[in-house]
Amino acid sequence: MDYKKKAHSVYLMTYHMVFVTKYRKPVITDEIGDFIKDLCRQICIDHGGKLLSAETDMDHIHLLISMPPQERPSDLIRVLKTQTSKKVHMNETFDQYVKQYLYGNTSLWSPSYFIATTGGATLEKVKEYVESQRTDDHKRKYKKTGKYKKTHSSADN
Repeated sequence: MDYKKKAHSVYLMTYHMVFVTKYRKPVITDEIGDFIKDLCRQICIDHGGKLLSAETDMDHIHLLISMPPQERPSDLIRVLKTQTSKKVHMNETFDQYVKQYLYGNTSLWSPSYFIATTGGATLEKVKEYVESQRTDDHKRKYKKTGKYKKTHSSADN
């Protein structure tokens, strides 16, 4: 994956999220799953990120999301769960199906969730890299040229 660039940051922040339906009820049909994935895609865009991958089963959804560092994962999760639940209930056909399993105006999702950060390097590799920073191999790749040395004017003498 490519690093993302903003005015004051360069980042690559990806998250794997899993939401389960309330009481693990099998309320996600293929049509509801496609609807939810499209909503998640748009919510991610609205928050400056990108939905990289998504898939549903009858009682849960997996999301792989890239987000900028200023976006708090807990806030994104709250928005994703709230908006998808509301919009599923607003669709009359989906709502009738969901109400076969979840009575009343209850949320589609369980309050719990799974989240993990993802990355291209293993934790051991990152730890090794961090610990190697004071070695000769990782000294800065430039030489001091004296370009910014203070010069003395003839008045200083």
